[in-house]
Amino acid sequence: DAEKYLVEQPNSYVAHLVLGTAQHYGEANFPKALFHETRALDLFEAREGMQPAPSQPWRWHARILMALTRAHGDLEHYDEQLGLMYRYNELYTPQLKAELAWPLMKKREFDKARLAAEEGLATEDPYQVERAKTALCAIEFEAGDDAKSYEVCGEAVEYGSAHFGSATAVDLGNYAEAARSVFRFDEAERLLMEASK
Repeated sequence: DAEKYLVEQPNSYVAHLVLGTAQHYGEANFPKALFHETRALDLFEAREGMQPAPSQPWRWHARILMALTRAHGDLEHYDEQLGLMYRYNELYTPQLKAELAWPLMKKREFDKARLAAEEGLATEDPYQVERAKTALCAIEFEAGDDAKSYEVCGEAVEYGSAHFGSATAVDLGNYAEAARSVFRFDEAERLLMEASK
C-alpha cells in the first residue's frame, strides 16, 4: 500500500497523492489530505519543474493540482482554491470554468461567480453546463434572490434530467430548498423524496 511504499520511497509524489486521495475520500481527513497533496506537488515540481513539457509526466501534475483545489475547497480555503484553479487554467485544458463559481460565491463575489458560471455555459460542454447551472442555483440562493433561485434551480434539474437521465441529488435538494423559500412546500417535499431515492 502507499504508506508502506512511502517508507521505502519517501520522495514519491505518486504515493503522497494516493495517500492524500485516501485521506480525502476514505477518511474525510481534509487537513491530512492537504498535507500529502501539498507534499506531492512540492516533490513533483522539485523533480520535473513547474511547467508541463512533453518529457515530463504532466498528467500527474494536473491531477495533483485538481486534488489540491478540492482539499482547499473542503477546508473553506477559497483564496487558495481559486489560486490553484487559475494556475491549472494557465497550464492545462480543458480549463476550469464553471468550477470557479463556487469559491467565488463562497467569498460572496456574486457577480464574478455568475460570470464564471456563464463562461461554463458558453463552453456548451454538457458537464460544464451542468456544473454552471448547479452553481447559478446556489449563487442566487446565497445572494438572497429566492424567486431567481427557484427559477435557475428548476433549470438545473431539467438539464440534468434531459442530458444525463436524471437530476443529481444535489440539484434536487437545491431545488427543494428554493421551492421551500418561495413557499411551495408540497413541491419541496416531493423533490426531497426524489433526491433521497
